[in-house]
Amino acid sequence: MNLIFSWSSGKDSAIALFDCLKQSHLQVKGLWTTINETNGAIPFHGVHTALLEKQVAAIGLPLTITNLPDNCTNKQYEKLVSNQYKVFKEAEIEGVVFADLFLDDIRHYRETLLQDCKLEGIYPLWQHSTLHTAKRFIATGFKAVITTVDQSKISPDWVGKPFDDNFLQSLPNNVDPCGENGEFHTFVWNGPIFEKEVIVEIQEIVEQGNFRTAILKNW
Repeated sequence: MNLIFSWSSGKDSAIALFDCLKQSHLQVKGLWTTINETNGAIPFHGVHTALLEKQVAAIGLPLTITNLPDNCTNKQYEKLVSNQYKVFKEAEIEGVVFADLFLDDIRHYRETLLQDCKLEGIYPLWQHSTLHTAKRFIATGFKAVITTVDQSKISPDWVGKPFDDNFLQSLPNNVDPCGENGEFHTFVWNGPIFEKEVIVEIQEIVEQGNFRTAILKNW
């Protein structure tokens, strides 16, 4: 089955891609990411296109980018994504992989767009324990840095720090270990799916509302 992987640059995507690449019947033909065309970054993650391209090159798969306007409406998003899905379909792609864990409304939304274009949704992490998934990511040998935190839920001091057992142990009970509700985001810079590591450093830290984000650069 020929697939495109919806890639966020973060830990859930990495462990889901790792799982897919072990399945001989799943052929991941490339990664696909949406980018805010105004600031040139992945929405919410703060990862800019240049760093994303370095990361994907280190993984060794082709990258497709769909540019989204700033303050993208649902209608705009649906049109742009549907057009991209049609391009994938014409290239004999049969499905799109997502790293969603348990949010039913998001999965339903994705399925609606996929069905319109006759593509199948693949969810390798669906209904897996988020704590187990987070610990498996670390135990498997992946390395990630925390790029964004919701300061109303997590200490801002964690921005720019490793996603590791210390971080997991520090989380309040009301924060999902995988940040599935948007409590935090990560950037993966090494692991078993990488041909080489992507060394990063913090360029600056920015704040917008409750969110504190480390803007990373490769060096």
